[in-house]
Amino acid sequence: MKRDVVVMLTRAPYGRVHIPEGLRAARGVAAGFERHDVTVLFTEDGVYGARAAVDRDALNMSGHVADLAEQDGQMVADGAAMAERGVDESEIADDVAVWSGDRVTARIREADRTLDF
Repeated sequence: MKRDVVVMLTRAPYGRVHIPEGLRAARGVAAGFERHDVTVLFTEDGVYGARAAVDRDALNMSGHVADLAEQDGQMVADGAAMAERGVDESEIADDVAVWSGDRVTARIREADRTLDF
């Protein structure tokens, strides 16, 4: 049975493995037997990982992002978390959409499953 899954990336990208491991889990869920619909949500301090200036290769993100895109997964940055941290929408990578806090909340509530990294 296909499910909607939200993978929430909540921690800053450097000095931790949470963002690449979260992306790895997201790509696995998206490509699994049921091919679930996956949304990766950069929220809280995780919004720093959605910036274009992040070195995705150094963080082992590039392959996971490419595989997620191939499986029609989407990546979203939490606009409310960005505002709290002074991150401007112009700083966000082109392959990451920016959603309002209300839209993010609705997506989490509608999800069949959530994973937190």
